[in-house]
Amino acid sequence: MAKEDSGFGIGLFLGGVLGLIAGAYVASGPGRDTVDTLRTRTVELTGPDSEFRSRARTAASRAKGALDPTHPVGRAVQDGLAAARRRRVELAEEDGGVPPVPA
Repeated sequence: MAKEDSGFGIGLFLGGVLGLIAGAYVASGPGRDTVDTLRTRTVELTGPDSEFRSRARTAASRAKGALDPTHPVGRAVQDGLAAARRRRVELAEEDGGVPPVPA
């Protein structure tokens, strides 16, 4: 029985080593190409004059404008925050505790 266990262990070890070698061989070619492609694309997207960067800035400015309290979305956000604060105080009062400090 001990002889069977040692054969299984040796086979498992050799299979792992061969799998590691095969994986390293396969990954060395296409893996390096993929890393180089990703690195190049990242530099293109994050460069100072990239289209992606300008589109992101435009979207960020629109999002900031939408959170302005005079904008309908900004008013809705402010109303939601106020309702949440009121509800938090109500729940604290129901429990008999001290209401939390509004944030």
